[in-house]
Amino acid sequence: MGSAEVVLFSSSCAPTAKAKADITRIKCLLDAKRVKYAEFDLAMEPHRREAMLAGSDGLIAVPQLHVNGRYVGGAGDLQEFEDWGGVCVAALLQRAAVQLCAGSSVGSGGSDSARLAEAVQQVAWEKLHSGDWHTVAVVWRDTYAAACILAAAAGLPGGGRQPGEATGAAAGAAPGGGSGGRAQAADAAEAASAEASALGAALWHLDMAAIMGGPLLRGLVDGLIEALQRRWQQLHAPPVAAQASKEQQQVVNDEERRQGAAGAPAAGEQPAEPPAKRRRAAAAEGDASAFAAVSAAAAAAAAVDAAHLPPWSLGPRGTPVASAQLPSLEAFWRDRMSTETPVVVSGAMEDWPALQRWADPAYLIEVAGPRTVPVEVGEHYLAEQWGQRLMTLQQFVQEHLLGSSGSAGGRDGGAISGGGEPAAPTQAVPSAAAAAAPGEPCAASQPAARGYLAQHPLFDQIPALAADIREPLYCCLGEGQVQSINAWFGPAGTVTPLHTDPHPNLLCQAVGRKYVRLYPPSATPAMYPHAEGMHTNSGRVDVDSPDLEEFPLFGSAPFQDCVLEAGQMLFIPRGWWHYVKATTVSFSVSYWWS
Repeated sequence: MGSAEVVLFSSSCAPTAKAKADITRIKCLLDAKRVKYAEFDLAMEPHRREAMLAGSDGLIAVPQLHVNGRYVGGAGDLQEFEDWGGVCVAALLQRAAVQLCAGSSVGSGGSDSARLAEAVQQVAWEKLHSGDWHTVAVVWRDTYAAACILAAAAGLPGGGRQPGEATGAAAGAAPGGGSGGRAQAADAAEAASAEASALGAALWHLDMAAIMGGPLLRGLVDGLIEALQRRWQQLHAPPVAAQASKEQQQVVNDEERRQGAAGAPAAGEQPAEPPAKRRRAAAAEGDASAFAAVSAAAAAAAAVDAAHLPPWSLGPRGTPVASAQLPSLEAFWRDRMSTETPVVVSGAMEDWPALQRWADPAYLIEVAGPRTVPVEVGEHYLAEQWGQRLMTLQQFVQEHLLGSSGSAGGRDGGAISGGGEPAAPTQAVPSAAAAAAPGEPCAASQPAARGYLAQHPLFDQIPALAADIREPLYCCLGEGQVQSINAWFGPAGTVTPLHTDPHPNLLCQAVGRKYVRLYPPSATPAMYPHAEGMHTNSGRVDVDSPDLEEFPLFGSAPFQDCVLEAGQMLFIPRGWWHYVKATTVSFSVSYWWS
């Protein structure tokens, strides 16, 4: 345990014989491993309970073992850790840390420290996927995070040095002229490329710690990610950006001067109309032009939607979802939450920076390009050949949004080019439906496989993107506790099949358009939910191609539907069945709350 602070919370008035036996088991394990710890008896020191609850996120059962203020498990968790060779795993981690600090990993991703850390990663990964995620002891998640941190550090140039610190001959290189200067520039470019590649690999390890790891080291993981990403952005910042901006502004200034000169009356000519009159005429022309543009845009959007909509959409067989313009909290509770009826809310997202920023792929790549995210690949999670893959956000944007899945323009309609980035590791996420083995890159022979970054807590992982959104005020209603905030990002055609949610849901549309169809809880028999397994909250009917012979009740089930546009949010009450399909490139944020 090193210098870590180890605390055992127990009680001499434990309510059951099992609790008393568990306290004894933990103490025996710690004593056998010669771990120094402090024991707090809550029966004698009740004021210690507050610290225990804070470190375990409210867990009240004893005994509890905490390390550095965070809960790591109870007696069963520690015994399981012991049975799985946890002491050996801990020893491997300690050896890797010692070798890393001694400098044995400098410049070598295949060093002893890297191999030891990766060995622990594999053991912990296997444990994390040996059963239901929620039943895995948190100590294994913390172990996995520790191994990821050491693996990341071992692969960085210079091992323990700060990211970006000069190494070797490049440290003293200075720009110069002639062949010597060109050689130095080439060496510097090669060193920067190698450093960028190492940073990408290290960020991959740290993102895996953030996604799969436990809470004990999360603060350290976030701090390391911030430092490495800052250096990654420095390496990828275009050196001519400032000059290009200056030249662009000069062009604008020249154009304004030219227009001003062209507007001046020549000798003998009548003076131009007064400025106020010109402004009124321009405003009238602008209004007519704006109305025409809006009409054309609406017609184009309707045509795009029609190409993706399932049968019976937006027609007489359904009912449009009600809409409201920024309802008050009282009105929202009275008319929607208490009656459990859906509504499309407009005007509640005007303070979201995401509405402008996320429409530009270049912004997303700049802020979060090297970060690893889990991407669903396939039609949807109930379909055959569906799987999940790990890739960087930049790879996802380039392959699934700007690549074969269609083009996604920025605010000005322009697409983002690849830029020749070194490829970061791509790995499959082990699952029963995984389409590829761990470590296998996305196959170029499957261009039709659609990627979807779906139901992922992206904003816990990447705080810079969390700064672009605002929690809706309506989430304060009810018990007022947000349960989860998830991202839904993908190309046109991404589908979430019929399902229900365990909490009220506000689906906030930041970019693009989504078609949503909702069925009330009373229509549950017509949804033909799966009778058993993990998907009992999902229907068996394919909304895009319903088989009415197999599912006859579905055809007559009442529904509401809408197309959710950027800047709108949809309230989906708990228990309502809903099907969602993106008709354009789309980025949504869902808020579940109680």
